Amino acid sequence: MMSPNVVALVCMSVVMCVMALLVGVLYAFQAVSRRQAAAAATAADAVPEGELTPELVAVLAAAAHAALGRSVVVRRIHVLRPPGQENWSRVGRIDILRSHRMDPKR
Repeated sequence: MMSPNVVALVCMSVVMCVMALLVGVLYAFQAVSRRQAAAAATAADAVPEGELTPELVAVLAAAAHAALGRSVVVRRIHVLRPPGQENWSRVGRIDILRSHRMDPKR
């Protein structure tokens, strides 16, 4: 039979190898996410966030034409924020205001 020291050494070696493999996988995921973020940033640089391109206006007009079944003229486009975005900023402001509130001494 194997001695307990050899068994402990083999087990620790296996654990360390698996941990090193996991670290490698995490670094690979991080590199992939950085590449995707860089690609998204270059795509976002092509069209500023607040600017509407003529192609986008044409697509919106075509979608309205398909939905209504008649010709439409796009006169104004109002871009709405995602619904959850404003709630988080509002909660943050409330937390800051509450932290500055001074309760009266009793």
